[in-house]
Amino acid sequence: MVSAFIGRFQPFHLGHKHVVDNHEGELVLVIGSSEKSRTDDNPLTAEERKEIIRGCFPDIKIFEVSDRESDKEWKEEVLEKTEADKIISGNERVRKIFEDEVEVAEPNMHQPEIYSGTEVRRRVNSGGEWSYLVPECAKDKIKQLEETIKKSGTQYEFEPGWKKENAFHGTADK
Repeated sequence: MVSAFIGRFQPFHLGHKHVVDNHEGELVLVIGSSEKSRTDDNPLTAEERKEIIRGCFPDIKIFEVSDRESDKEWKEEVLEKTEADKIISGNERVRKIFEDEVEVAEPNMHQPEIYSGTEVRRRVNSGGEWSYLVPECAKDKIKQLEETIKKSGTQYEFEPGWKKENAFHGTADK
């Protein structure tokens, strides 16, 4: 059985790594929103994201899929490229697109209230501490891309330094 883990990986963080490390069976990654232009939500190119992921998992298969005019076309491209029997995605819309074709599941992310690409980008953009959110194997490459992320992203203001209460998504033990 082939499982396809679909995400933007903007950037790859400890939650993503947890999914890859703990998946049983064959897992391939699908980088969504792989268009060439940079946006606030997608500051890294697909190639840059692949380099970050390959620093952690050199042999994992990674497929790029650009946004399409129709969900049907996008779904067909994902299934054709990956030959997946199961789709893993944190995006409810993505899961709905595939639910009539293959098994779908939410990723078993490690502490999603703390580890998210949005939070990493927010901290990079504000000068906050971000390195604890990403795997050791990804830190150097993300550090090299720090200015690229800053140029593309929304600027946030908060006092640098990690505090649970500063986590973008909040926490359960507030």
